[in-house]
Amino acid sequence: MHRSKIAASFAAFIFFTFTSSLALAQNQLPPDLAEKIDKVATDTLARTGVPSASVAIVKDGQIVYLKAYGDATLEPKTPATPQMRYSIGSISKQFTAAAILLLQEQGKLSLDDKVSKYIPELTRANEVTIRQLLSHTSGYQDYWPQDYVMPGMLQATTAQKITETWAKKPLDF
Repeated sequence: MHRSKIAASFAAFIFFTFTSSLALAQNQLPPDLAEKIDKVATDTLARTGVPSASVAIVKDGQIVYLKAYGDATLEPKTPATPQMRYSIGSISKQFTAAAILLLQEQGKLSLDDKVSKYIPELTRANEVTIRQLLSHTSGYQDYWPQDYVMPGMLQATTAQKITETWAKKPLDF
């Protein structure tokens, strides 16, 4: 199966699982515990000045608590909802690394595998290893190299387009 189809299938699975779990998330925690969570969340937002946050608690594979706090947008002021999307920036890197380490632990890959084993069309993929990708020593450019939102970043894209645009460039080092 092609990488983009696998990614699309995984995204659809996550979306379906998340949206079908929303209905189950209501009132599965004792009311006093839900009140404590609400207090911690609202107090933290007030103390830190962070505009919004979402909290999800999963127990035995089921979402048992799901709530958003604060404002999704400040102008115009719009309350946050559990369904809102956050710009995650680089926070996903640690989860990707953890998933890769789990795959290594299961014997499904090695950190010393060449990238060409999985994505042969990347620049110098037969020289770059997964370990170098994870430690940011591969030479591939940052996908989001600016401290501001470039106009192109506001457009919908695909994994294939990102690969063609960024990962086929010459290495930086």
